[in-house]
Amino acid sequence: MSSKKSEELLNLSTFENIIGKEKVLTEPELLSRFSKDIYYEKKPPLAVVRPQSTDEIQSIVKAVIKTGFTLSVRGGGLSYSQGYLTDRPDTIMLDMSDFNKIIEINSEDMYVHVQAGVTWNQLNEALKPFNLRTPFWGTGSGLHATVGGGTSQNAINYGSGRYGTLAESVTGLKVILANGQIVRTGSWAAKENPIPFNRYYGPDLSGLFLGDTGALGIKTEIVLQLIPRPMETSFAAFSFKDRDDFAAATGDVGRLGLVSECYGFDPFYLSERIVSTGFADDVDKLLGVATGQTSILKGMKEAFKVAAAGRRYLKDVGYSLHISIDGRDAADVDSSMKIVSEACKKNNGLEIAASVTSVMHGTPFPPPLMMLGPKGDRWVPMHGIIPHSQHANILNDVDNFMDSEKKLIKDNDLVWGSVSIPIGNSRVLVEVNLYWKDERTDMIEGYLDDSFLKSKVDYEKNPEGYLAVGKLRDGLNQVFLKRGSTHLQIGRSYPFLESRIDSTAELLKSLKKYMDPNNQINPGSLGL
Repeated sequence: MSSKKSEELLNLSTFENIIGKEKVLTEPELLSRFSKDIYYEKKPPLAVVRPQSTDEIQSIVKAVIKTGFTLSVRGGGLSYSQGYLTDRPDTIMLDMSDFNKIIEINSEDMYVHVQAGVTWNQLNEALKPFNLRTPFWGTGSGLHATVGGGTSQNAINYGSGRYGTLAESVTGLKVILANGQIVRTGSWAAKENPIPFNRYYGPDLSGLFLGDTGALGIKTEIVLQLIPRPMETSFAAFSFKDRDDFAAATGDVGRLGLVSECYGFDPFYLSERIVSTGFADDVDKLLGVATGQTSILKGMKEAFKVAAAGRRYLKDVGYSLHISIDGRDAADVDSSMKIVSEACKKNNGLEIAASVTSVMHGTPFPPPLMMLGPKGDRWVPMHGIIPHSQHANILNDVDNFMDSEKKLIKDNDLVWGSVSIPIGNSRVLVEVNLYWKDERTDMIEGYLDDSFLKSKVDYEKNPEGYLAVGKLRDGLNQVFLKRGSTHLQIGRSYPFLESRIDSTAELLKSLKKYMDPNNQINPGSLGL
């Protein structure tokens, strides 16, 4: 045994003595799963700890400091950018799955206070009896994905068309710094009567820790705004034969600020990804559409529309936008839908059945089946966020780059498709989805049931295909970089620090040095 390994084990014994040996998990199967995200595989952590309170996390941080270990934090684990993975053998990983209490639902001051391990599905169900919702209300992976993970990654999806990213719904944070000190932000930082109702008071300290992929501190408790749950929701979809029309319509719809969600799909994403997985003809999903509506009659009507459209209705429709609009009542929704429809039709949009968003709202947090492609292919996305003025340009850039790698794509039997998602009224996310035939990892299989896995091809390990995907991702990074794109869930995959001007990069390095002088909290994330 090497002296370095002996030292790690000695320090682990010290760590166990401080926080309790029974709390330190070292089973090889667990460590193996936690050494991977959707795409990457790194060194297994030395140990995993599942805290249940902020005080316990504070004790763990102090023990990490004393033993010289490094610390990373894992929420739902369904990311793809090495956000919680490292190449270091001395990492203690916090698994936040047991740190999942909803501390307060304040319907008078309109905020909800949660521990970081609360899932979006859990939060949504807890708020339903109060007829309340957060503005951003979760990711499609929200059955497992956590509020804390979303704040570290700055997630988008449900509600993002109108309310932007998750960060824009935050009013306060409780963060543990690398020295074990607890910091609260916004109005919650008051010495007297601290109530987390207002994020902005002086410099926005919450913003430091939002989207930091855990590099600057450990978010333990999060406070989000509340809004009344919409009384009415309506759905629409439009197809476009011309990509420029599609891009123009996406911008026109996004700038209106009326849609709750808007998903723009290219032809591949529709015909291969959604249709071939039976997205629109699953009985349970149809039932979800029915029960998700404000009345049984309307619910059955929506369910019938989905069934009548059938599994193949999306085939060969070209580019398409899939829209949902929330409102106070039918008149509110109808007036917004009329304006949005006019924006699509002005850009030569043809109305088609609105099955996609109907199904998504009926079952907003399904099992993460999207981790595998239609036949069982591995999947990983790559994205950039750009202003509307750059949307058509970036789609063209992506096409040109992928055309330049046509031989690599063909030789490795890779396929790809893109998605465009307006965020708020000023920006759009373009996500390139890559699929390749490769062995499933134990991390992926841990989220999917046996019956689903048996319905998919179990491919052999394919290192050449994996490397080809890596080359495409590196190239796409450069495509997005040249357009000045920003990114969510930065982790260690996107060129964050090196893409900042020197003065900004130095300020970020100084903040990291001040808050984490020995670089023990998620070292390497954000390039810090």
